[in-house]
Amino acid sequence: MNYQKLIILPIYNQERFLKKTISLLKNINCDVLLIDDGSTDRTYDVVKEHSWLMYIKHAQNLGSGASFITAYEYARDLNYDVIITMDHHNVKYAEEISQLMDNIAYGYDIVNSSRILENFDYHRIPQRHIDVTAELSGTINALTGYDLTDPLSGIKALRTESLQKMELTEFNHGLYLQLWIQAFYFGLNIIEIPAQSGIGFGEELLLYNDPLDLFLSLIHTEKYLYNKNSIN
Repeated sequence: MNYQKLIILPIYNQERFLKKTISLLKNINCDVLLIDDGSTDRTYDVVKEHSWLMYIKHAQNLGSGASFITAYEYARDLNYDVIITMDHHNVKYAEEISQLMDNIAYGYDIVNSSRILENFDYHRIPQRHIDVTAELSGTINALTGYDLTDPLSGIKALRTESLQKMELTEFNHGLYLQLWIQAFYFGLNIIEIPAQSGIGFGEELLLYNDPLDLFLSLIHTEKYLYNKNSIN
């Protein structure tokens, strides 16, 4: 099937990253949207050299969830069928996008790329990152019956129409946890596959003083807002 698809790349003060890697997305047969979450470096100077890019900038730094909301609203309003969200740590764009699209073609609503599955550098990951992510995964899986290992991954393919009933409101990484609770509530089909690279796994946790408490509280609030008989 010939989907109308949009690649989303959230960025924040990543001028150097863009100079080195943005050209890797040029030859992929997709529209590419950069969501600049309030960068204060020369990110825009790099972007304006690439007229094939679409670009939206937040006036201030709002968070990963805010970038996702902006991207989704853009994709919805311009009638894209599939959103593909990328992580700047993982630059095997062609391979990542190919396997995401291969899997969503089977009829899934959301395909999640796990940075921990088949991660052969597992021993290099700080144990705290592993422990917090495992706790969050276990809580989400117990509520939903899913089998997620990386619920905070920013590498995904999502059918735009499948998100239309959702109320995704969190501006931080907690938005991805809202996504899983509401995906279960609305009966969406999901699958998780190994990402092309595990680089960056858990680094999002460093943005928060107590990410485990913050995100567990969010999960438990969300489960009461979107309550099914099997969520208690």
